[in-house]
Amino acid sequence: MNDSRRRGNAGFTLTELLVVIVIISILSTIALPVYVSRAEDARIAAAKAEVKELAMAEEQVAIHHGFYVPLQLLDDIAGGQGVADINSTDDAIGNESTTIRLIDVNQPIDRLDINQPTLADTDLIRVRRLIEDWQGPFMSFQRVNIGDSDTRDPDQLNPTLIQYDHPLDPWGQPYRFYSPVGIIGSNALTAFRPDEWSSADFSDGTVTNTDDRFDRFAIVSYGPDSVPGDYVLGNVSDDIFYEFGSIVLPRNETGFSVEGRR
Repeated sequence: MNDSRRRGNAGFTLTELLVVIVIISILSTIALPVYVSRAEDARIAAAKAEVKELAMAEEQVAIHHGFYVPLQLLDDIAGGQGVADINSTDDAIGNESTTIRLIDVNQPIDRLDINQPTLADTDLIRVRRLIEDWQGPFMSFQRVNIGDSDTRDPDQLNPTLIQYDHPLDPWGQPYRFYSPVGIIGSNALTAFRPDEWSSADFSDGTVTNTDDRFDRFAIVSYGPDSVPGDYVLGNVSDDIFYEFGSIVLPRNETGFSVEGRR
């Protein structure tokens, strides 16, 4: 009786424990790549949806105001309006840096980067109307830059950093805005660290002549590897982008449109 009771209460042997550990390891080896793959697929799907949402928001700004704007302005409210949260006044269009440039949707593509108006140019009636009659916010961001590696809820941003609330993709990089001439933002192509995004030059609206890969306007995520431009390499499709907007072709001396990008 005593021997039988002792055998019934005995624990696992070392061999049995090793077998269990091996089985768990095998199952983990099988399941982990599947989980990682599914998680990455979800991030890619989210980025595809968000580049389209950002593009559609830019189109709405163009319909109402005749300009495209740097992406961080899309969630701005009109001055003195909006919900009473901590950022309702800090993220108003009237509190943005007056050095921010606007992209005139009526300009020919060969003049997109010439004489861009800024938010300071309130002597121009269209700019003044944009500020005084701002129809935003045009969208809410899921992830935003706040000047460090943390991508907190946009409603909890430090008011001193709210002007740099650039929308981020699922891999933590800012979405980039491209024109047919080149990337928009003086330092947008070379800034990859959070501290570089909290700069007036990162998304200042300046139309550059750098990286003119698109023949229309486009919202771009650099994808899982966060490296720009590799979507053109063979069958690699890492960059995620959505093209939108019509373009105004250059004009010849008679005023008629001439052959240009389509």
